[in-house]
Amino acid sequence: MKTPTTLLFLFLIAVFSLDGVQAAPTPTPTAGQIQEEKDKVLSLAALSVVYKNWQTSSAPGSRGHNIGCVMVDSNSKPIAWNVNCVTILDNGTQHGEVRVVQEFLSSSQASGKYIDGNTVYTTLEPCAMCTGMMTMTKAKRCVYVQADPGYGSAIKGLNLVRYPRVFDSYTPTTLPQKIKLEQQFAQFMKTNPSVTDYLLTTDAQAIYASALSDLNNYQVKYSANAAFCDSVKDFIATKVNADNLHIEYTVEYR
Repeated sequence: MKTPTTLLFLFLIAVFSLDGVQAAPTPTPTAGQIQEEKDKVLSLAALSVVYKNWQTSSAPGSRGHNIGCVMVDSNSKPIAWNVNCVTILDNGTQHGEVRVVQEFLSSSQASGKYIDGNTVYTTLEPCAMCTGMMTMTKAKRCVYVQADPGYGSAIKGLNLVRYPRVFDSYTPTTLPQKIKLEQQFAQFMKTNPSVTDYLLTTDAQAIYASALSDLNNYQVKYSANAAFCDSVKDFIATKVNADNLHIEYTVEYR
């Protein structure tokens, strides 16, 4: 049996032993890790844009497909958002990416005829039209969530022919919403190959809803992204709603 004196002695040894022990320093995140988290947050934001403007039908009078995007500047600050409006405008060019670029370039924020330095975050892999349009307007990057087996991969063709100034393309492979959307659509395709029909389903809507919830509750992994994340949440909360969607926008001649 240990005496009180012995216990005190052992306690003091433990204290002095721990005094010299230092916790391992937290590794400083790389620029790539910081950007990866930004891509995740902004992908959730793009999905949230669509969820807040969700369509349950593709019948005449509806807005269009459940596809949309967010544009950010070179500092990853959200500066524009838009959604597909092909049905309400009866115009097949009115994809989300086309609209976000055209509206931005016609606004007072633009400084010329290009969006160079800006990145477009979109919910679905861009088609040939949107890929070409973003290339011609000098987009820096395009980050998409769900792959489109039918109309995607257009950027591969531009790279194959060595088209100049093709933007960088990326998709957040570990994003839960991406994984679920692509898994569900793979099953949906067995009876219907249309991705836009799939994006009208309640299953797809639930995944988009989870993106808004995840964004609102997101806790940054890297402190360097704290202010950025708050700005994205504020943008989605205050700027993205049906009242702020200009279905038909006018060009501001400068």
